[in-house]
Amino acid sequence: MAPMIDMVFLLLVFFMCVSSLSQAGHRVELELPESTASETPKDLSYRIILSIQKDGTVYLGGSIVEEGKLEARLLEMQELYPEIKLRIRADQVTKFENVKQVMSAATKAGISDYIYGTVQGE
Repeated sequence: MAPMIDMVFLLLVFFMCVSSLSQAGHRVELELPESTASETPKDLSYRIILSIQKDGTVYLGGSIVEEGKLEARLLEMQELYPEIKLRIRADQVTKFENVKQVMSAATKAGISDYIYGTVQGE
């Protein structure tokens, strides 16, 4: 009978610990980060500018990219310049879905180093 009481006690302690740990993350107050200024990286070599307009039109290095062909264009550029990096610029009212599609195309093309261009406020 004693081993059974020990087992019940251990289960009780286990469930008490697990239930209190699962709620610990909800009590943490977070202060979200804020950016007061934008900084330009010192190394801008092989950094290609990719711009997204309000309507979702994508420009790669100043030339328009037809819808659905961005991944192929990025793959060609990545093969020519293996150290290629992107600077993604988007209009402030551009839907995030468009930015997400661009990031997905870049990742599929093997480009994982990209930054977001911002305008420094006055």
